[in-house]
Amino acid sequence: MLRTALIVTGLTLAVPASAAAAPASVALTACEPRERAAEFEARMDKVAGAARMKLRFTLEARKAGKGWRRVAAPELGGWRTADAATTRYISSRRVTALVGPASYRTVVRFRWLDAAGRTVARSKARSRACWQPDHRPNLKVRALSFEGATDYVVLVANTGRSPSGPFELALTGLPAQLLESLEPGEERLVEVGGPQCESGTPVTAFADPLDLVDERREDDNHLTRS
Repeated sequence: MLRTALIVTGLTLAVPASAAAAPASVALTACEPRERAAEFEARMDKVAGAARMKLRFTLEARKAGKGWRRVAAPELGGWRTADAATTRYISSRRVTALVGPASYRTVVRFRWLDAAGRTVARSKARSRACWQPDHRPNLKVRALSFEGATDYVVLVANTGRSPSGPFELALTGLPAQLLESLEPGEERLVEVGGPQCESGTPVTAFADPLDLVDERREDDNHLTRS
């Protein structure tokens, strides 16, 4: 499920009416996968007969192979109104804690109202999309070696984009041991002592054997050696 925790900043500017601009538009002004964030800017110019200008942002997301759908974002859901003297209304919004893999865009609805509150014009615009990769951790057993008859050495890594949190590492026939969290890109050598195994007997090292860590992929958590 896609989730967003949104931090919103707003900006309203009054500029000369002679400045060249489309009556209404929205742009993706920043796409920051490392920060799990995106910024959008909407603009609208005053039109004849309008006393007020209003706009409303909504956020949409799309996963690969699926259509766009609205993402719950209460901070973006309300109408915002420009001051009566404003000739161009500019509103900026930043969204954070975006969850991938997914693309995000904003849809902005614009309204121009007369002095009596009646709508004299309306428009809608969509921004370009901001791609957010899968930010989850990914535990991977890179190597399993034998040091003598009873000692095993496991190389485990986090190839994902966020900390793994504490996780268990288990070897065939041995109790699992709890390891501290791995940061993105971090590797760790873990020494495990156990009973002597017979020659040719397969041994498997398994990171997160109970699938308690929400990972980007689950098929590289184990490695078997004889």
